[in-house]
Amino acid sequence: MKAFWYNNERKNLCGIRIRELRQEQNLSCKDLEIKASLKGYSFITQNVITKIELGIRFVADYEVKIFAELLNTTLDDLLKYND
Repeated sequence: MKAFWYNNERKNLCGIRIRELRQEQNLSCKDLEIKASLKGYSFITQNVITKIELGIRFVADYEVKIFAELLNTTLDDLLKYND
């Protein structure tokens, strides 16, 4: 699968919002990894979270859904993007 860059800057739209919500909830990347692991999402690691937040990793649709669940938000909220 070929992942494209949005505006030649990012490979995803949700990373910025994931970081904002994680920080608002006073969660470190490790905390979010643990929360994901407890729900059975062991592939959501600190490294994955960091790459998504930095926009250097593509995010599959099912992963967006998982992050919405973990951060108690909606898909629409995660996909809003402010340039």
